[in-house]
Amino acid sequence: MMVAMSSPSLRRHTRTILRLNPSPPRWPVAVKAAVAMAVPLSVGQLAGHLSLGLVASLGVFTILYGATAPGRFRARVMALAALGLTGAVALGAMTAGHPVVTVAVLVVVAMVAAFVCVALKVGPPGSYFFVLVLGVGNLAVTHGAAPWSVVALTFAGAVSAWVIGMADLLVAPHRAEQRATEAAEGAIRAFAAGVPQDPADPAPEPGKDDDGDLEALRASASGALHRAWTAVTDGGRPPRLVERLERAQLTYAAASARLAGARLGVEPRPWGSVDDEAADHDVRSGEQEPLVDAAVDAEQLRDTALGRPGAGYLLREAARWPSEVLLMVLRVGLATTFAGLVAHVLHQGHVYWAVCFAALVLHQGGTREVQTVRGVHRTLGTLVGLLIFAGLLALDPQGWWLVVVVAGMQLVVELLITRNYALAVVVITPLALTIGMASAPGEPVSSVVADRLVDTLVGVACALLVLWATGRRAPEVVLRAHARRVVVATERVMVDLAAGALETRDALDHRRNLYYELLESDVVARRALADSRDAVGPYHRMERSLAALGYLVLGACWHPDIRRAHAAFDRARGPLERIMADPVTTPRPAEAIERDVREVEELVLSLR
Repeated sequence: MMVAMSSPSLRRHTRTILRLNPSPPRWPVAVKAAVAMAVPLSVGQLAGHLSLGLVASLGVFTILYGATAPGRFRARVMALAALGLTGAVALGAMTAGHPVVTVAVLVVVAMVAAFVCVALKVGPPGSYFFVLVLGVGNLAVTHGAAPWSVVALTFAGAVSAWVIGMADLLVAPHRAEQRATEAAEGAIRAFAAGVPQDPADPAPEPGKDDDGDLEALRASASGALHRAWTAVTDGGRPPRLVERLERAQLTYAAASARLAGARLGVEPRPWGSVDDEAADHDVRSGEQEPLVDAAVDAEQLRDTALGRPGAGYLLREAARWPSEVLLMVLRVGLATTFAGLVAHVLHQGHVYWAVCFAALVLHQGGTREVQTVRGVHRTLGTLVGLLIFAGLLALDPQGWWLVVVVAGMQLVVELLITRNYALAVVVITPLALTIGMASAPGEPVSSVVADRLVDTLVGVACALLVLWATGRRAPEVVLRAHARRVVVATERVMVDLAAGALETRDALDHRRNLYYELLESDVVARRALADSRDAVGPYHRMERSLAALGYLVLGACWHPDIRRAHAAFDRARGPLERIMADPVTTPRPAEAIERDVREVEELVLSLR
């Protein structure tokens, strides 16, 4: 199974171990993380109990969640992370002295946290720290710390981290939204410039070679628009940025409408602005629309892509088997269970480390290759990090020197984590061991180092074993399952088109969900292809056809004339219902699914 990695791709990844990858600037995040780490340590040092400050640092990991997100959203994410970390420490304290129960709770927390973090697109550091602090809290109470003090100190560290994490908003309250809006404007301008302006020019057909550049431009513009609306709405919809983004989205919708109109043979009258719509309200039949309709249409258009779907929708869809998220959660559950049991049988004193490392390799998902490289980086980084820790022990920093060293290590970790994971782990290892030893004073250093090494090997080995032994057919099934999500989302929008009900709140949500699923579809397809090109290849062509249909339906919603062809969209739903009648888990040839997709397209094209 691991032979698949002895390829040029493995050699390429091996060369990246010492190479720094491109990354957005990390100084603001790194400085805040270092300050957040220094605050509880300094308070502990001033009070004469530095070890208590190190325990409080468990809550400092709060600052890593949503670190670059817009302010209002960051405040919520960090608050939830603070509560989650505190709750995890409380669970660890409650299960102290019961090793089997502790492993079971670690596994459950690893699975639940991984599901929520991935389904809701929380992003790094994901679920890892919830498992880690549970184990450290358990260890601290096992070695005699009062449970209430460990929980209280963690919460205090989390609160101070929340305050520090929000401090930069006093200087630049909408920096994240501004950058996302600028990126969207640039990507949409490039997409609009690539769309034929003359109605007489034929639109490129999906799948044709000359359509590749335009598809790439549309994908880039769609993703940038989604991220910008997500940032702007997460940041509280500042009026100046909302206005800029509305203009950019009108340009995007105009280009999409031109593409849909050209493919359907309907002379496009794309969106410009509310004022332009009011001034140009003659339809091709010669009839006139009320001016208020133009304003309503433009307003519902602007609400189409307001960022991520609701949390309920994302969690429900992720929980439907088969899905990438559930596959990842099952792998996390198996790997952490095996790692915990093996470490327990080996009488390791820090069983939670093995569970943490197994979860760490798998908790963010990705291709088998990416997750394997993550495990290799973790192992190599830990080996070097243990040598650094030994050198640190030889220096034996105390008092304020220890405060500076720990805060400095946190700074370096945040600077490296997006540039080179292996190098970041070299620093993470002594940082984690320093905090861990404060939670369990009196432990022999040699046993701590030996446990760390063995637990790393056990955790990573269990994770890679589960990764390569499970889900051999998963890439194909997961791709077809996500394609089904696109079909369902497309069908819901077509129901709205058939009923002429495009301005309702449900209809807006349906278009938002379809837009999101189309963006995710490309990501899922790329990962599936990387894991199983031969099996997935035919279904990838089906996925591309389905994506083209989804964008065509969205373009129809934005075209003032096409959107009124209610009967045509009602007829076109038939083949989609046939696709949905077959269970995703039952193999069905890609060609058969693609024929149904093409039939839907032909029925829509009957508008000609």
